[in-house]
Amino acid sequence: MKRMKIWAIIMVAIMVLTACGNTKEVNNIDTETKESNISEDINSNKTEAVSEKTVESEIALEDTTDVNSMITERDDSELNLKSYHYSMEDRTVCDEGEDVFSSVMFDESNSTNYVTTGKVPIYAQNGIRIGYANEDVDIIVMGTYGDWCRFYLDKDMRYARLSDIEANAITMDERDAIVEEVNKQAETSVKAETPVDITSVEPPVVDNTDTPVAPEPVEEPTTSDKYTPEEAMAIFRAGMEAGGMTWNPALKDGGSWGTGFMYFDKGYPEWAAETNLESAAIGGHGGNSWTEFYFEVTGSDDECVYYTMWRP
Repeated sequence: MKRMKIWAIIMVAIMVLTACGNTKEVNNIDTETKESNISEDINSNKTEAVSEKTVESEIALEDTTDVNSMITERDDSELNLKSYHYSMEDRTVCDEGEDVFSSVMFDESNSTNYVTTGKVPIYAQNGIRIGYANEDVDIIVMGTYGDWCRFYLDKDMRYARLSDIEANAITMDERDAIVEEVNKQAETSVKAETPVDITSVEPPVVDNTDTPVAPEPVEEPTTSDKYTPEEAMAIFRAGMEAGGMTWNPALKDGGSWGTGFMYFDKGYPEWAAETNLESAAIGGHGGNSWTEFYFEVTGSDDECVYYTMWRP
């Protein structure tokens, strides 16, 4: 009986030791699995970090592309320039060489739009100067990259230096402010009115009985203080031509143009002709004056006649 108890104690001890041994093996397996997962996470993070650095490096490379070193400057003597509605260009060179501006990313935010007051050098996508944009042309900036910008000109993408544009243009906001001020001055200009001459009104005739006698009716003047639409524009044209301007309908096919209006009040068409002659003599940006004009009437109302005018 005593031997049986001893054997039972030995068997219990062996089972406890065996169970402890199995627990250690399980713990070892779990530890190895956790270490493996941690290693994979570290490697994955390293791979993502390397990828992000690669993308950042590529963007940095794009942002530092030296466009100026790839520009080809050609003066007018090297180009076969032809006149288009918005520009003077040699479009035969547009397909030469490789694209220069396709390798950079233009920033399309915070772009300023312009109206040219002088000739702006323009470039094709291959970086070759092909001519220049004319005066009085709207430049809607589609994006900027350093000192360069891109925009559509006569349905074709063109490129120019912002410094060249700013030297030969005003912003559209500035142009709108000027137009608004001119319109305000025209609307608030004092309209000439014929004063009543009280000396021309005869006093009533009084007889000896102090009975007033009604005066003879005074005829109303038949003259008007306003022109007809046809008279207003004819006087305006005559004033322009008298000041040395030449009437040229061919300007409609390629000249600069703008819209305007003329009040019927006598004296206004004469004033408008003098003002336009002064503007033509002063000229646009850089003092480029003009001596030709042409206009067409587009409509009228009770106060104004509306027209479109062209100049070189």
